[in-house]
Amino acid sequence: MKTSAVEMSCDSLATVCSGANCLIPPNNFNAVLSLVMSTVLTVMLALVMFAMGCTVEASKLWSHIKKPWGIVIGFLCQFGIMPFTAFALSLAFGVLPVQAIVIIVMGCCPGGSSSNIICYWLDGDMDLSISMTACSSILALGMMPLCLFIYTSVWTTSDSIKIPFDSIGKLTDLLSLCLHRRNYC
Repeated sequence: MKTSAVEMSCDSLATVCSGANCLIPPNNFNAVLSLVMSTVLTVMLALVMFAMGCTVEASKLWSHIKKPWGIVIGFLCQFGIMPFTAFALSLAFGVLPVQAIVIIVMGCCPGGSSSNIICYWLDGDMDLSISMTACSSILALGMMPLCLFIYTSVWTTSDSIKIPFDSIGKLTDLLSLCLHRRNYC
């Protein structure tokens, strides 16, 4: 019975070879790809947001602000139904406390540009979507801490998880003070 030896060779890019052990120089392909992708995605998002802004008519936007029924309904859904749904699902599925808080935070977050993009794709009322996004983003400064205070008390009563409501309140107070001073100065 004959045995044959299989020769092990290193990659041609290897800098140090010792049998099957090869040292290949580091490759920065992932870093370059990440930079290119983030740059391309940022430019694409800016172009999409600009295109959506071009579809807005000032008169329709002003009419939504004068008669804010759509904004009020969106506000109630955003900071009423969504956080409560996240709370109920967290209780129903019995998730870990950290996971429950993350689910509730996600339920309290305003829609942002993703809701505007979906509205744009579906030929929805862009004026209402943009005004609702602006209002919910501003109101989230106060409503997110309030919703977190109300809905996370089940999981934050122990000392294991602490939400820094005092820091959030100080930040909100600082922002409102800056806006208040700017209006009167």
